[in-house]
Amino acid sequence: MPAPPRVLASTTSHKREPLLPTLEIFSRLDLRDLDLNLHHILEEGVAVEAVADAAAASGLRIWIVSGGWCDFFQPAPRSGVTDLSVVRQVEIARRLGATQLRLFFGRLEYADYSRGALEIISRNLRRLSDRHPEMRFNFENHDGASLNPEVCRDILERVDRPNIRMNFDPINFERAGVNGRGALDILHAFVGHVHLKGLEQGEFCEFGAGDVDLEPVLHALESYGYRGGFTVEYEGPHDGTLRLYQSVKRAQSAIQPARA
Repeated sequence: MPAPPRVLASTTSHKREPLLPTLEIFSRLDLRDLDLNLHHILEEGVAVEAVADAAAASGLRIWIVSGGWCDFFQPAPRSGVTDLSVVRQVEIARRLGATQLRLFFGRLEYADYSRGALEIISRNLRRLSDRHPEMRFNFENHDGASLNPEVCRDILERVDRPNIRMNFDPINFERAGVNGRGALDILHAFVGHVHLKGLEQGEFCEFGAGDVDLEPVLHALESYGYRGGFTVEYEGPHDGTLRLYQSVKRAQSAIQPARA
């Protein structure tokens, strides 16, 4: 299988829109390499086969799927709920031809994080790795304890599996008051994928706009030897199609092709 392009467009911007027409629009805009948010399939019951057929008809390639909420901080037997959810999401990814799945670490608040919590999540993620060795799982810093870069580092160090990586989102860190460039210094060895968007007055906006300059993060990724991919998201209040299109074009201009 060929390597994915460096810049993917996320369908997260269109979670409130019907998915199949959205895929046609993405194709017409030449946004053909996708990170597909599973919201429509998991929450609205859109058939996987319909999505696969629509993508094929429009010449789209789904490289990554962004999954729903799971909680890997939960011990057994409650961890079984997450296990079943991930099995379903992995099967969807396979049927869509994706080899990577974006997940979240869990809902644990930082105040409740402990050595015991580290042991639980590490055990759960090693089991995940063993059950699905063909799938790359990228875990995003999203809320709670995962917005502390040292927590993410400790988990990934303890798990120590090549298919359990970090989905590094510098803007999620910045919104929580954590410097994205500093977080990368802590986490660079574990980054498997990167999310790009913007932040303006505490709210998400398009990549290349807002109050946070991500150029230092992009330069640092290059200096650390990162050769992986980037997903461009838009979660702001304006027209998602226009802002996502602009963001993807900016990202394609800003990011150097991977070296051979």
